[in-house]
Amino acid sequence: MTSAPRQKGFSLIELLIMVVVLGIMAAIALQSMSSAVEDSRRIQTERKMESLSRAIVGNPGIMQDGIRSDFGYVGDVGTFPPNLGALYTNPGIPTWHGPYAHLDHTEDTISFRNDAWGHPFTLSGVTLTATGHGTTMTKKMADAAGDYLFNLVPGSIRDRNDSTPGTLWMDSVRILVDIPSGASGLVTRSYKPSSSGAFALDSVPAGKRFFRFIYLPASDTIRRYYTVLPRHKGDPPLAVKFASAYFSGGGGAGGCSGNDSVVLRPNGAGSISAISGRTGCAANWQCVSEITADNAVSQVYENNNGWVLDQYALTDPPASTCAIVSVTVHCRAMRDQTQGDIRPAVHTLGFDYYGTSTPLTTSWANYSYTWTTNPNTGGAWTWGEITALQAGAQIRGQATPFAARLTQVYVVVKF
Repeated sequence: MTSAPRQKGFSLIELLIMVVVLGIMAAIALQSMSSAVEDSRRIQTERKMESLSRAIVGNPGIMQDGIRSDFGYVGDVGTFPPNLGALYTNPGIPTWHGPYAHLDHTEDTISFRNDAWGHPFTLSGVTLTATGHGTTMTKKMADAAGDYLFNLVPGSIRDRNDSTPGTLWMDSVRILVDIPSGASGLVTRSYKPSSSGAFALDSVPAGKRFFRFIYLPASDTIRRYYTVLPRHKGDPPLAVKFASAYFSGGGGAGGCSGNDSVVLRPNGAGSISAISGRTGCAANWQCVSEITADNAVSQVYENNNGWVLDQYALTDPPASTCAIVSVTVHCRAMRDQTQGDIRPAVHTLGFDYYGTSTPLTTSWANYSYTWTTNPNTGGAWTWGEITALQAGAQIRGQATPFAARLTQVYVVVKF
């Protein structure tokens, strides 16, 4: 009798080998899947950071009539948000027009503030940080907050005949601009042009701003919107012209009476910026360039009891052939404690020259020094020298924390 052939099965060793191989393959698959999940979370986090950045400072790609029109939270409020929650819920600010953060269908009002690993984003100044990946991921919205908050708006104002206000009418013109100021809501700043009609409005937040130019005796008002872009960029400089000949024949630049003058204000850094402290502005020159002194709002200061110097570039004077009578540097300053001094300064033909040293007081006060001739040549000033002129001040304080403080500098050229 023949028996049936026996079927050979897997040995125990073979089964163990199969189990090990399957385990290795499963581990490789899990590792690959884990890496794919991490990559997906990283990409999702980068997208969320980009979305939050645009909620804060706006999307530069959104345009209207060829000009950027979206400035996010900063454009409406005039400050950076105190936290990411303020992008969705109004923290009590009158000019808030959010929500600025747009949630997808999986997010609530809390989870949009977290990265894809569930860790909260950190907002510090202009930098957004995520740490859930194990390595820090960052998104910078600007080089500095001042790029969005402290911008310069230059321009000029004339009458129908292109005449400038001159010293006779410069005080009859007001320039008003509405600016968001955080919890204070919308505030109106007031400026005056120089006798040449030039103006440079400082510390204006980026966004679409509403301006009014008023000739006070006639209550004649020109209204205009102007888009302020970050880092002192915007529409072409504001060139405003009244419809009537208010200034013609009555004090506009061009006379050579010896009693006319032009005011030059800081519009950039000069050859030296040695004063070490500042508040309320992104650069030293912006702290002192305002037409109406704002005192402690924007200032430069020095605790050192040794002299330190700031020189500032100035707006150009109008073209003129009149003889120059004098150049006067005006400064507004104070000291904190018992010591502090100031001396106005000019930089001409490559050298710095100083006026008389004057002790400061503990209240804001005005100081000036007049040069009737160019201190470098000993001769009369020329208009070429005025165009190249820099001006500023040397100050010295006491010692930390007692400072000498400077809030305004401008030059009056009399001709």
